[in-house]
This record gives sequence, structure tokens and C-alpha cells, in this order.
Amino acid sequence: MDKQESKTSVDTEQLILQAAAKEFATKGFDGARTSAIAAEAGVTHAMLHYYFRTKEKLFERIFKDKLQFLMNMVLSPIINSGSSIKEKVRSGIEAHFDFLCRNRELPVFFITTINSRPESYARVVEQMSQEVNCRLADLQRELDKGYANGEIAEIEARALAIDVASLNAFPFLAAPIMMPVMGFQDMDQYLAARRKENVEIIMKRLSL
Repeated sequence: MDKQESKTSVDTEQLILQAAAKEFATKGFDGARTSAIAAEAGVTHAMLHYYFRTKEKLFERIFKDKLQFLMNMVLSPIINSGSSIKEKVRSGIEAHFDFLCRNRELPVFFITTINSRPESYARVVEQMSQEVNCRLADLQRELDKGYANGEIAEIEARALAIDVASLNAFPFLAAPIMMPVMGFQDMDQYLAARRKENVEIIMKRLSL
């Protein structure tokens, strides 16, 4: 395969993945149609099946990519940045929350998938387990270094990841209930308030 053919193959795959992400996010697995995905991507139905074989495989690829991207949004700034550990954690929280703001359907999509297709979720988690453990080990080293230097309180990497994921996802899941109760009329105002509060909660948890 020459470079042009390889590029075309990658471009076609990405078009399918983008169309599939939209279809699954709005309609779920059962409501999504591969014919609609193919049409949105501008490819034939046969071409879609050539790349991904089954609807199940395509769905699991989308689900894995989204989970992986969300994980990286938190961990990459903490592991790869050169700033202080507190600033790195702050950047990770904010990057994760901002990504969810741009993809507000994702928290509901994840919860729906876990509840309706536990077998798919289990397979994706199994595929990702080694990478997740490696990334958490990297995070733990950064946190331990910050603790040893007297910058932050001692904290376990998994606990921090759970805190960030749960605090950031909850506002999107609970918005229809919480906005009227708390008196917010505007979704952007509500999310901005939660973003600020979530950062402060985690920063207090890290304080000595």
C-alpha cells in the first residue's frame, strides 16, 4: 500500500468513526443504524463493513476511543506538564471538564452503555486495563513526588481519578434536576459555577 492509499484508508476510517460517534451518542446502540452511519460518512454500506465488520465492533471502538480520550484529558497535563503538581492537577481537571462541555452527551452515553450493554463495557475495560494501570502508575509517581517535596497531601492516584471523573460528570447527568432546584436559568452559567467549584474541591483535598 503506497502513502496515498494509506492516507485515504485513514481518512475513510476517521469519517466513519466521526459519523458513528454522532449516531451512537444521539440514538444509542439499539437505535443507531449502520446505513445511516455510512450515509453520514459518505461511504457505501459495504465499505463500512469492510473497515469494522459489525455494528458491535464499531460501537466498541467508539466507546473505547471516548473513554481513552477522557482519561488522557485528565492524566496527560499531570504527567507531561513541567509546572508544579498543583497546577498540573488543576489543568487536568479543567481540561476534562471543558471537554465534557464540548461533548455534553458523553456522560449520559457512558451511563446508558454501561447499563444497557455491560458485555461491551467489560470487553473495552479488559482491552484498556494494561494502559490504564500504566497511566495510573505514572500519575502515582507524580503525586508521590509532589508529596515528598511537601507540595501536596498524600493521595492515591485511583482516588484522585475517581474524584475528578465523578465531580466533573455529575453536573451533566444532573442538570435537568439540579438547575431548577438551584435556581440556574442558563446551562453555561450552571456549568461555569460547577467547573470552579470542582477545581476548588480537589485543590482543598490536595492541600497540606
